[in-house]
Amino acid sequence: MDEVGAAGDIRTVAVIGAGTMGRQIAALSAANGYPVRIHDAMPAALTRALPAIQDELRGLPNAPQYEHHVYRLQPPADHQAILARIQPVADLAEAVAGVDLVIEAVREDVDTKLEVFAALDRLAPDAILSTNSSSLPSSLLAPAIADPGRLLNTHFFAPIWSRNMLELMGCGVTRRDVIERVDRFARSLGLVTAVVQGESKGFIINRIWRAVKRESLRVVDEGHADPEDVDRLWMLFFGTPIGPFGVMDMVGLDVVADIETSYQRVATDPADQPSKVLHQRLAAGALGEKTGQGFYRHPDPEYLDFFDSPAPNPERDAD
Repeated sequence: MDEVGAAGDIRTVAVIGAGTMGRQIAALSAANGYPVRIHDAMPAALTRALPAIQDELRGLPNAPQYEHHVYRLQPPADHQAILARIQPVADLAEAVAGVDLVIEAVREDVDTKLEVFAALDRLAPDAILSTNSSSLPSSLLAPAIADPGRLLNTHFFAPIWSRNMLELMGCGVTRRDVIERVDRFARSLGLVTAVVQGESKGFIINRIWRAVKRESLRVVDEGHADPEDVDRLWMLFFGTPIGPFGVMDMVGLDVVADIETSYQRVATDPADQPSKVLHQRLAAGALGEKTGQGFYRHPDPEYLDFFDSPAPNPERDAD
């Protein structure tokens, strides 16, 4: 589209963090007509942002996908128009000056985020401030904000084009109009939104996903199965194209470890301990798809081998 989507008073967006999720949020916003400034404290990440977005757009299917009768987003056709709306900005003050909405997408570390939000509070006094954190409630960041009524969680999902949903959660004192404005903005992007009532660590999806992830890692740590077996059984039973370990590789094992640590800090179950197999991968520098090796080799993960093999046939095999 050529004009800004119908989202009321949100017309300009800044994304802080040019990693995978930050780039996808920027691209989806730009695809729907919003001017976007993207910032990263790491110069290399900022330099890589637009080329990486272009590569990601080229990798999208040419038509909208339907899975289990659920509509996914229409892949954008005009990649150059999207890239033209995204402005990489090295200076944080310049990146957030005058914008209506700031979306933070830096690493999943509360101290890092507190530092970022303290700066945003000073540099963007009139903007709505949101965190894309998948595990940290915005109430933990509220001490950095003079007016936490403008602070909330906006949890996007990767890959954003096929997981077109958003969880919104206030910090306890978030103003209703702030949540409503961000909800309208998200719907203008084609996202299905859910407003979490109260405060839930992990929101909705990740609270459920965390239990799956924890038990999958525990099954492997205890020697009962390997990642391939867990994923193959999961994929067959639930009819999904990927299993828990494949998802962890896609997210990034460093990100997974940060999120797990945030849960373990507040865990009441003494058995909720760091995963041995996860930290073995981290120590080896195997972070998932982004390094070409995680629980699987990429781009051709081993769990797919099973589906490339012919199904067992006792009569045929007896001949």
